[in-house]
Amino acid sequence: MTTNNPNHNRGDQSSDGNADKEHSDSVEPSPSTSGKTSQNFDPFDPASLRLNPSTAAGAIGVKRKYTTLKCDKPEKMDFVRVHPSTNYHLETAVIQDKRNRESYLVSPALWREFPDFIALVRLCAAVTRHGVPFIWLAKLPDPDGRAAGGDWHQSMLQAQEIAVNSWVRVQADMSAGSYAVFIATGTLPEPEWPDLTFKEMLELSFKNRLIDSPDHPFVRELLGEV
Repeated sequence: MTTNNPNHNRGDQSSDGNADKEHSDSVEPSPSTSGKTSQNFDPFDPASLRLNPSTAAGAIGVKRKYTTLKCDKPEKMDFVRVHPSTNYHLETAVIQDKRNRESYLVSPALWREFPDFIALVRLCAAVTRHGVPFIWLAKLPDPDGRAAGGDWHQSMLQAQEIAVNSWVRVQADMSAGSYAVFIATGTLPEPEWPDLTFKEMLELSFKNRLIDSPDHPFVRELLGEV
């Protein structure tokens, strides 16, 4: 005769439970959960806190909004590059206000109206080594082929062409009567171009200096009408 023991199964369950507990106690924690990494991490370590200029804007979630761009030759202390695409180069005409060091973009319909003031130029999208974009202006030869300004303007045009592939610095050489072009000898990173079309760059540079009418205030001042 078999006697039913109500404690028989209960004892097996208790035994199995103790075995499972002993097994779990014998398992060592993995390195990923041991807390070793967090214990070694120092939140005040300067290396972990240092700002990286090349990634700061993206990390903080900031994108620069350009409101204006300079149109001029490069500063003599700046190494600069010219955009390699010809879509970012433009041969056109301007009137220069040399007193205020500003250039006015002139609508082609008015070029014949002001022959005494028009200057033929090449405008190129450029950027400094520190990522500051600008429009680089260099004068072109006159329509008859004569180089306006001689070696000064010719050397500036050559500097633009060299800057397509190399970082350059441009400085006036008074003894030579031209601009000296210096090419960076170090291995500098490729330029970071702004997210702007050339049309947008022109608008930012000439938005308040576009001559599209003979009644433009600057033209009237040149002609002595005001």
